[in-house]
Amino acid sequence: MSTRHWVAAGLAAVVTLSVGTGCAKEQSSGGDGSSQIVIGADLELSGPAAVQGEAYQRALKMVQADINKTGIKVGGKTKKVKLVIRDNKSDPAESLTVAKSLINNDHVVAIVGAGASPTTIPIIPTVEKAKIPLVSMGSSGAIVTPVRKYIFKTPGNTDVIGNVMLKAFAKKKIKKVAVLSVDNPYGEAGLKEWQALDKAGKIDLVAHQKFSSEVKDLSVQATKVLAAKPDAVVVWAIPPQSGLAAKALRQKKFSGDKVYYDTGAGSELFVKGAGAASEGSYMVHSRVLAGNEITATTPAAQTEKNFFTEYSAKYGGFSGFAPMAADALNLIVAGIKKAGSADPQDIQKAMEHLSYDGAFGTYQFSPTNHGGVSESSLTVLQVKNGTWSLSDLG
Repeated sequence: MSTRHWVAAGLAAVVTLSVGTGCAKEQSSGGDGSSQIVIGADLELSGPAAVQGEAYQRALKMVQADINKTGIKVGGKTKKVKLVIRDNKSDPAESLTVAKSLINNDHVVAIVGAGASPTTIPIIPTVEKAKIPLVSMGSSGAIVTPVRKYIFKTPGNTDVIGNVMLKAFAKKKIKKVAVLSVDNPYGEAGLKEWQALDKAGKIDLVAHQKFSSEVKDLSVQATKVLAAKPDAVVVWAIPPQSGLAAKALRQKKFSGDKVYYDTGAGSELFVKGAGAASEGSYMVHSRVLAGNEITATTPAAQTEKNFFTEYSAKYGGFSGFAPMAADALNLIVAGIKKAGSADPQDIQKAMEHLSYDGAFGTYQFSPTNHGGVSESSLTVLQVKNGTWSLSDLG
């Protein structure tokens, strides 16, 4: 395991930063006759989840540029990474079309994405059948539970995030919990986790409300959950709905320091969308989100701080989504290096035994664990003066 240096490059819809030789099929397969290793990316560059897609794309290009400075040794030859990035329009059906095209037309050796749970889950059967390694940035534990041979992910699993939050609740003596969750596979996974914790007697789930990913106002849902007088409200949603939840709860005079969000809430995008209503809110996330506060005393911490610094300098601010995509690509490349091969099945076998310190945290993959980051990589952050900071609950 080692730290990585991050270099930024510009944006493009389909990225080719290396020029290969040989026939097209050889280039796409990453075979011995090619100077390129082709990796696909199935991203939300438009539609409701586009807030994530730009950060993902920027991060991927930073990593690609860094890798291609020296290339990857495969079969005694030095090869460069060619990224084929396509827009799934935040649509599950389009994501499946993109995945099929990457596999059948671009002949990728691995896929980064999709970037959300609803766009990842529908493509799993196709990717598994094709035997192409995939690393998703979707949060739902359902992506890797049960374990699928070729499917991995970078965000912490739903139960891991729930456990981190539960420990914070214990410190604040919180027992009565209400949940607001988006009505899609990602939100459903979050709700089921809190229902399971309620059944286990670890919390008292006093109310829950679902809402559409297209909703523009959450006042009704906020009123209903607050009627149950919870000690805390857990919100399972990405922007802009995570910000709408913060505003609705604050309008009902519910204090921000009683509201908790999972990693998908959107970090900087959440703060921007929620405005003053975000103040005091908590979120489970990697400590990289508070990169200025990281003391780089270990290789893992240094990797996180380096990524935060370089990304922030290049783009004038940091995105909590970016390191998830950066790690997705780096995990695939680490698998290629470990295998000494760009054959998809060899990559999968190598990835299944990786220990890796990434920008988002530490990964310990095994045949029974395909992600995401370990619980020790996650902490509880709090919005203080309009920015995410490390809290005393981490």
